[in-house]
Amino acid sequence: MATQKAGIDLDRPGEGLLPAEEWWLDRFEFLKEKGYLLRPRYRPGWKPSYKRYENDFAFEDGHFLLNHRVIDALKISDSSMVAIKRVDNTSVEGRTATCQEENICALFSTSEHASRPFNHCIPLLEVLHVPGIEDEDLLVMPWMREPEDPPFRTVGEGLQFIKEMFEGIQYMHQNNVAHRDCSMNNMVMDARKMYPDGHHPKEPSRTYDHKKRARHFSRTMVPPRYYLIDFGFSRKYGTSQERPPEYAIRSGGTEPPEYKADVPCDPFASDVFLLGNMIRLQFLDGDPEFEHSAIHGFEFLRPLVNDMIQDDPAKRPRMDEILPRFSNIVQSLSQWKLRSRAAKKDEFFFMKPFRGLDHLFWTCAMITRGRPAIPSSTSVI
Repeated sequence: MATQKAGIDLDRPGEGLLPAEEWWLDRFEFLKEKGYLLRPRYRPGWKPSYKRYENDFAFEDGHFLLNHRVIDALKISDSSMVAIKRVDNTSVEGRTATCQEENICALFSTSEHASRPFNHCIPLLEVLHVPGIEDEDLLVMPWMREPEDPPFRTVGEGLQFIKEMFEGIQYMHQNNVAHRDCSMNNMVMDARKMYPDGHHPKEPSRTYDHKKRARHFSRTMVPPRYYLIDFGFSRKYGTSQERPPEYAIRSGGTEPPEYKADVPCDPFASDVFLLGNMIRLQFLDGDPEFEHSAIHGFEFLRPLVNDMIQDDPAKRPRMDEILPRFSNIVQSLSQWKLRSRAAKKDEFFFMKPFRGLDHLFWTCAMITRGRPAIPSSTSVI
Protein backbone atom coordinates (compact mmCIF):
# COMPACT_ATOMS: atom_id res chain seq x y z
CA MET A 1 0.00 0.00 0.00
CA ALA A 2 1.31 3.46 -0.87
CA THR A 3 2.20 5.67 2.09
CA GLN A 4 0.01 8.77 2.27
CA LYS A 5 0.98 12.18 3.63
CA ALA A 6 -1.43 15.12 3.45
CA GLY A 7 -3.26 13.48 0.58
CA ILE A 8 -0.08 12.96 -1.44
CA ASP A 9 1.16 9.56 -2.55
CA LEU A 10 4.73 9.60 -1.23
CA ASP A 11 5.63 6.28 -2.84
CA ARG A 12 5.17 7.59 -6.39
CA PRO A 13 8.12 9.49 -7.92
CA GLY A 14 7.68 13.26 -7.72
CA GLU A 15 4.39 13.05 -5.84
CA GLY A 16 5.84 14.51 -2.63
CA LEU A 17 6.28 17.94 -4.24
CA LEU A 18 4.08 20.92 -3.61
CA PRO A 19 2.26 22.12 -6.76
CA ALA A 20 4.43 25.24 -6.97
CA GLU A 21 7.59 23.09 -6.86
CA GLU A 22 6.63 21.03 -9.90
CA TRP A 23 7.52 24.01 -12.13
CA TRP A 24 11.16 23.60 -11.10
CA LEU A 25 11.11 19.82 -11.54
CA ASP A 26 10.00 20.38 -15.14
CA ARG A 27 13.06 22.64 -15.68
CA PHE A 28 15.61 20.27 -14.14
CA GLU A 29 17.16 19.18 -17.46
CA PHE A 30 17.20 22.74 -18.83
CA LEU A 31 19.03 24.04 -15.77
CA LYS A 32 21.44 21.10 -15.83
CA GLU A 33 22.29 21.91 -19.46
CA LYS A 34 23.00 25.48 -18.37
CA GLY A 35 25.37 24.24 -15.65
CA TYR A 36 23.15 24.24 -12.56
CA LEU A 37 22.14 21.17 -10.55
CA LEU A 38 19.04 21.20 -8.37
CA ARG A 39 18.81 19.29 -5.09
CA PRO A 40 17.59 15.63 -5.18
CA ARG A 41 14.04 16.74 -4.29
CA TYR A 42 13.74 18.41 -7.70
CA ARG A 43 15.29 15.68 -9.83
CA PRO A 44 13.33 13.32 -12.09
CA GLY A 45 12.45 10.06 -10.37
CA TRP A 46 12.76 11.47 -6.85
CA LYS A 47 10.88 9.60 -4.10
CA PRO A 48 10.77 10.99 -0.54
CA SER A 49 13.14 9.35 1.92
CA TYR A 50 10.68 10.05 4.72
CA LYS A 51 7.41 8.31 5.48
CA ARG A 52 4.06 9.18 6.96
CA TYR A 53 4.10 11.04 10.31
CA GLU A 54 7.86 11.54 10.17
CA ASN A 55 9.47 14.96 10.63
CA ASP A 56 10.18 16.02 7.05
CA PHE A 57 12.83 18.55 8.11
CA ALA A 58 14.92 15.79 9.67
CA PHE A 59 15.64 14.64 6.09
CA GLU A 60 17.58 16.55 3.47
CA ASP A 61 14.90 16.11 0.83
CA GLY A 62 12.13 17.10 3.25
CA HIS A 63 12.92 20.81 2.94
CA PHE A 64 10.48 22.42 0.53
CA LEU A 65 10.51 25.91 -1.01
CA LEU A 66 9.19 28.69 1.20
CA ASN A 67 9.32 31.06 -1.76
CA HIS A 68 8.35 29.15 -4.89
CA ARG A 69 9.91 31.81 -7.13
CA VAL A 70 13.44 31.25 -5.77
CA ILE A 71 15.31 27.96 -5.73
CA ASP A 72 18.82 26.93 -4.73
CA ALA A 73 21.19 25.06 -7.04
CA LEU A 74 24.83 24.03 -7.31
CA LYS A 75 26.96 25.46 -10.07
CA ILE A 76 28.34 22.32 -11.66
CA SER A 77 31.66 23.88 -12.68
CA ASP A 78 32.81 24.78 -9.16
CA SER A 79 30.11 23.42 -6.76
CA SER A 80 29.27 26.92 -5.52
CA MET A 81 25.69 27.48 -4.40
CA VAL A 82 23.50 29.90 -6.34
CA ALA A 83 19.98 31.26 -6.13
CA ILE A 84 17.80 31.13 -9.26
CA LYS A 85 14.88 33.54 -9.23
CA ARG A 86 11.87 33.71 -11.54
CA VAL A 87 11.04 37.30 -12.52
CA ASP A 88 8.17 38.46 -14.70
CA ASN A 89 8.58 40.46 -17.86
CA THR A 90 5.95 42.97 -18.89
CA SER A 91 4.50 43.20 -22.35
CA VAL A 92 4.84 46.65 -23.89
CA GLU A 93 3.11 47.11 -27.24
CA GLY A 94 3.73 43.52 -28.23
CA ARG A 95 7.35 43.56 -27.16
CA THR A 96 8.92 41.97 -24.09
CA ALA A 97 10.63 44.37 -21.72
CA THR A 98 13.02 43.14 -19.04
CA CYS A 99 11.71 43.74 -15.53
CA GLN A 100 12.91 46.48 -13.24
CA GLU A 101 14.65 44.03 -10.92
CA GLU A 102 16.72 42.60 -13.75
CA ASN A 103 17.62 46.09 -15.00
CA ILE A 104 18.80 47.35 -11.61
CA CYS A 105 20.64 44.14 -10.73
CA ALA A 106 22.36 44.13 -14.14
CA LEU A 107 23.30 47.81 -13.78
CA PHE A 108 25.23 47.30 -10.53
CA SER A 109 26.84 44.11 -11.84
CA THR A 110 28.59 45.86 -14.75
CA SER A 111 32.36 46.30 -14.71
CA GLU A 112 31.86 49.98 -13.84
CA HIS A 113 30.21 49.10 -10.52
CA ALA A 114 31.07 45.49 -9.66
CA SER A 115 34.49 46.19 -8.14
CA ARG A 116 33.46 49.26 -6.14
CA PRO A 117 33.79 48.51 -2.40
CA PHE A 118 30.71 50.58 -1.50
CA ASN A 119 28.51 48.72 -3.98
CA HIS A 120 26.49 46.26 -1.93
CA CYS A 121 23.93 45.27 -4.55
CA ILE A 122 23.89 41.52 -5.04
CA PRO A 123 25.78 40.50 -8.21
CA LEU A 124 23.87 39.10 -11.17
CA LEU A 125 25.82 36.11 -12.48
CA GLU A 126 23.65 35.20 -15.45
CA VAL A 127 20.21 35.63 -17.00
CA LEU A 128 18.54 32.49 -18.34
CA HIS A 129 15.71 32.45 -20.87
CA VAL A 130 13.53 29.35 -20.55
CA PRO A 131 12.42 27.98 -23.95
CA GLY A 132 8.71 28.43 -24.51
CA ILE A 133 8.30 31.00 -21.72
CA GLU A 134 8.40 34.53 -23.08
CA ASP A 135 7.12 36.46 -20.07
CA GLU A 136 9.70 35.30 -17.50
CA ASP A 137 13.46 35.31 -17.03
CA LEU A 138 15.60 33.42 -14.53
CA LEU A 139 18.15 35.51 -12.63
CA VAL A 140 21.16 33.59 -11.28
CA MET A 141 22.81 35.11 -8.20
CA PRO A 142 25.11 33.86 -5.42
CA TRP A 143 23.28 32.10 -2.59
CA MET A 144 23.29 34.15 0.61
CA ARG A 145 22.42 33.73 4.29
CA GLU A 146 20.22 35.86 6.52
CA PRO A 147 22.33 38.66 8.07
CA GLU A 148 21.73 37.57 11.68
CA ASP A 149 22.38 33.87 11.18
CA PRO A 150 24.45 33.12 13.19
CA PRO A 151 23.70 35.96 15.67
CA PHE A 152 26.11 38.88 15.97
CA ARG A 153 28.67 38.08 18.64
CA THR A 154 29.93 41.60 19.37
CA VAL A 155 28.80 45.21 19.03
CA GLY A 156 31.53 45.62 16.40
CA GLU A 157 30.10 42.79 14.30
CA GLY A 158 26.69 44.47 14.34
CA LEU A 159 28.23 47.79 13.36
CA GLN A 160 29.90 46.20 10.34
CA PHE A 161 26.48 45.14 9.08
CA ILE A 162 24.94 48.57 9.68
CA LYS A 163 27.90 50.33 8.04
CA GLU A 164 27.75 48.19 4.90
CA MET A 165 23.99 48.73 4.56
CA PHE A 166 24.55 52.49 4.90
CA GLU A 167 27.24 52.25 2.23
CA GLY A 168 25.00 50.21 -0.06
CA ILE A 169 22.04 52.59 0.05
CA GLN A 170 24.33 55.60 -0.25
CA TYR A 171 25.96 54.06 -3.33
CA MET A 172 22.57 53.45 -4.93
CA HIS A 173 21.50 57.03 -4.21
CA GLN A 174 24.75 58.43 -5.61
CA ASN A 175 23.89 56.59 -8.82
CA ASN A 176 20.34 58.00 -8.82
CA VAL A 177 18.66 54.75 -7.79
CA ALA A 178 16.17 54.38 -4.94
CA HIS A 179 15.76 50.91 -3.47
CA ARG A 180 12.29 51.62 -1.96
CA ASP A 181 12.09 48.23 -0.20
CA CYS A 182 15.22 48.17 2.00
CA SER A 183 13.94 46.35 5.05
CA MET A 184 15.73 43.53 6.87
CA ASN A 185 14.11 40.87 4.69
CA ASN A 186 15.94 42.31 1.67
CA MET A 187 19.40 42.28 3.25
CA VAL A 188 21.66 39.23 3.09
CA MET A 189 25.14 38.01 4.01
CA ASP A 190 27.79 36.32 1.90
CA ALA A 191 29.17 33.87 4.46
CA ARG A 192 31.03 31.49 2.17
CA LYS A 193 34.35 32.13 3.91
CA MET A 194 32.72 31.85 7.32
CA TYR A 195 31.41 28.41 6.31
CA PRO A 196 34.39 26.89 4.46
CA ASP A 197 32.67 23.49 4.09
CA GLY A 198 29.40 25.03 2.93
CA HIS A 199 25.93 24.69 4.44
CA HIS A 200 22.47 23.51 3.53
CA PRO A 201 20.35 26.18 1.79
CA LYS A 202 17.20 25.48 3.84
CA GLU A 203 18.83 24.29 7.08
CA PRO A 204 21.82 26.67 7.35
CA SER A 205 23.13 25.11 10.55
CA ARG A 206 23.70 21.78 8.72
CA THR A 207 26.17 20.77 6.02
CA TYR A 208 24.95 20.66 2.43
CA ASP A 209 24.29 16.91 2.66
CA HIS A 210 22.38 17.55 5.90
CA LYS A 211 24.37 14.88 7.78
CA LYS A 212 26.13 17.00 10.42
CA ARG A 213 26.41 20.50 11.82
CA ALA A 214 28.10 23.01 9.55
CA ARG A 215 31.49 24.16 10.77
CA HIS A 216 31.87 27.94 10.83
CA PHE A 217 34.01 30.83 12.07
CA SER A 218 32.88 34.03 13.75
CA ARG A 219 32.48 37.28 11.80
CA THR A 220 35.39 38.75 13.75
CA MET A 221 37.65 35.92 12.62
CA VAL A 222 36.41 35.72 9.02
CA PRO A 223 34.49 38.87 8.01
CA PRO A 224 31.48 38.34 5.72
CA ARG A 225 30.09 40.85 3.24
CA TYR A 226 26.53 42.12 3.26
CA TYR A 227 24.32 42.77 0.25
CA LEU A 228 21.00 44.32 -0.72
CA ILE A 229 18.58 42.23 -2.77
CA ASP A 230 15.13 42.40 -4.37
CA PHE A 231 15.01 45.42 -6.66
CA GLY A 232 11.47 44.85 -7.90
CA PHE A 233 10.32 48.24 -6.59
CA SER A 234 13.58 50.10 -7.24
CA ARG A 235 13.67 53.10 -9.55
CA LYS A 236 16.47 54.74 -11.51
CA TYR A 237 16.21 58.45 -12.24
CA GLY A 238 17.94 60.60 -14.81
CA THR A 239 20.93 62.67 -13.73
CA SER A 240 19.60 65.89 -15.26
CA GLN A 241 16.04 65.74 -13.95
CA GLU A 242 14.48 66.31 -10.59
CA ARG A 243 13.39 63.10 -8.91
CA PRO A 244 9.63 62.72 -9.18
CA PRO A 245 7.85 62.01 -5.88
CA GLU A 246 6.85 58.38 -5.40
CA TYR A 247 4.20 56.69 -3.31
CA ALA A 248 5.98 54.68 -0.61
CA ILE A 249 5.32 50.96 -0.25
CA ARG A 250 4.87 48.68 2.74
CA SER A 251 8.25 47.05 3.24
CA GLY A 252 8.92 44.06 5.48
CA GLY A 253 5.87 44.83 7.61
CA THR A 254 6.90 48.50 7.94
CA GLU A 255 4.72 51.36 6.75
CA PRO A 256 6.54 54.70 6.39
CA PRO A 257 4.50 57.73 7.54
CA GLU A 258 4.11 58.86 3.92
CA TYR A 259 2.61 55.47 3.08
CA LYS A 260 -0.01 55.84 5.77
CA ALA A 261 -0.74 59.40 4.67
CA ASP A 262 -0.96 58.25 1.03
CA VAL A 263 1.20 61.19 0.00
CA PRO A 264 4.03 60.86 -2.57
CA CYS A 265 7.45 62.05 -1.46
CA ASP A 266 11.15 61.84 -2.29
CA PRO A 267 11.88 58.09 -2.61
CA PHE A 268 15.38 58.61 -1.21
CA ALA A 269 13.81 59.92 2.01
CA SER A 270 11.66 56.79 2.21
CA ASP A 271 14.83 54.67 1.93
CA VAL A 272 16.32 56.59 4.87
CA PHE A 273 13.22 55.89 6.98
CA LEU A 274 13.21 52.17 6.15
CA LEU A 275 16.92 51.87 6.92
CA GLY A 276 16.60 53.71 10.22
CA ASN A 277 13.55 51.71 11.20
CA MET A 278 15.42 48.48 10.44
CA ILE A 279 18.08 49.47 12.99
CA ARG A 280 15.39 50.42 15.51
CA LEU A 281 13.60 47.08 15.18
CA GLN A 282 16.64 44.81 14.90
CA PHE A 283 18.97 46.43 17.43
CA LEU A 284 17.28 49.03 19.66
CA ASP A 285 13.67 48.10 20.41
CA GLY A 286 13.10 44.65 18.95
CA ASP A 287 10.21 43.61 16.74
CA PRO A 288 7.34 41.98 18.66
CA GLU A 289 5.47 41.18 15.44
CA PHE A 290 8.25 38.79 14.40
CA GLU A 291 9.28 37.87 17.97
CA HIS A 292 12.69 39.46 17.47
CA SER A 293 14.51 40.66 20.57
CA ALA A 294 16.54 43.86 20.74
CA ILE A 295 20.29 43.68 21.41
CA HIS A 296 22.15 45.25 24.34
CA GLY A 297 24.81 47.85 23.61
CA PHE A 298 23.53 49.87 20.64
CA GLU A 299 21.73 52.77 22.38
CA PHE A 300 24.42 55.18 21.15
CA LEU A 301 22.73 54.94 17.73
CA ARG A 302 19.37 56.21 19.04
CA PRO A 303 19.83 59.94 18.16
CA LEU A 304 20.85 59.13 14.59
CA VAL A 305 18.03 56.61 14.17
CA ASN A 306 15.47 59.09 15.56
CA ASP A 307 16.52 61.62 12.91
CA MET A 308 16.24 58.99 10.17
CA ILE A 309 12.68 57.98 11.11
CA GLN A 310 11.14 61.44 11.49
CA ASP A 311 7.57 61.68 10.21
CA ASP A 312 8.40 64.57 7.89
CA PRO A 313 10.48 63.16 4.99
CA ALA A 314 12.01 66.59 4.35
CA LYS A 315 13.58 66.61 7.83
CA ARG A 316 15.35 63.27 7.45
CA PRO A 317 19.11 63.44 6.76
CA ARG A 318 20.44 62.32 3.39
CA MET A 319 22.68 59.28 3.12
CA ASP A 320 25.66 61.56 2.38
CA GLU A 321 25.09 63.07 5.84
CA ILE A 322 24.30 59.82 7.64
CA LEU A 323 27.56 57.97 6.94
CA PRO A 324 29.86 60.73 8.31
CA ARG A 325 27.67 61.00 11.43
CA PHE A 326 27.78 57.24 11.86
CA SER A 327 31.58 57.20 11.45
CA ASN A 328 32.01 59.93 14.07
CA ILE A 329 29.81 58.01 16.51
CA VAL A 330 31.76 54.78 16.00
CA GLN A 331 35.12 56.53 16.35
CA SER A 332 34.05 57.81 19.77
CA LEU A 333 33.56 54.25 21.08
CA SER A 334 36.25 52.41 23.02
CA GLN A 335 37.74 49.14 21.86
CA TRP A 336 36.16 47.36 24.81
CA LYS A 337 32.75 48.72 23.83
CA LEU A 338 33.20 47.49 20.27
CA ARG A 339 34.31 44.08 21.49
CA SER A 340 31.56 43.80 24.11
CA ARG A 341 29.06 40.97 23.79
CA ALA A 342 25.97 41.62 21.65
CA ALA A 343 23.57 39.89 24.03
CA LYS A 344 19.87 39.66 23.24
CA LYS A 345 17.71 41.52 25.75
CA ASP A 346 15.52 38.45 26.25
CA GLU A 347 18.50 36.22 27.04
CA PHE A 348 17.90 33.73 29.86
CA PHE A 349 19.22 35.38 33.04
CA PHE A 350 21.09 32.37 34.41
CA MET A 351 23.08 31.93 31.19
CA LYS A 352 24.58 35.43 31.22
CA PRO A 353 27.54 34.77 33.60
CA PHE A 354 28.64 31.66 31.72
CA ARG A 355 28.34 33.29 28.31
CA GLY A 356 30.08 36.39 29.60
CA LEU A 357 33.06 34.37 30.83
CA ASP A 358 33.26 32.46 27.54
CA HIS A 359 33.14 35.78 25.68
CA LEU A 360 36.03 37.15 27.75
CA PHE A 361 38.31 34.25 26.82
CA TRP A 362 37.21 34.43 23.18
CA THR A 363 37.88 38.19 23.08
CA CYS A 364 41.39 37.70 24.44
CA ALA A 365 42.03 35.16 21.69
CA MET A 366 40.80 37.58 19.00
CA ILE A 367 43.02 40.37 20.35
CA THR A 368 46.00 38.02 20.45
CA ARG A 369 45.37 37.09 16.82
CA GLY A 370 45.18 40.76 15.86
CA ARG A 371 41.57 40.67 14.68
CA PRO A 372 40.02 44.18 14.54
CA ALA A 373 37.06 45.02 16.76
CA ILE A 374 34.96 45.91 13.71
CA PRO A 375 35.34 43.28 10.98
CA SER A 376 36.09 44.63 7.54
CA SER A 377 35.19 43.03 4.24
CA THR A 378 36.76 44.84 1.30
CA SER A 379 36.55 42.03 -1.27
CA VAL A 380 33.62 41.77 -3.67
CA ILE A 381 32.28 38.81 -5.63
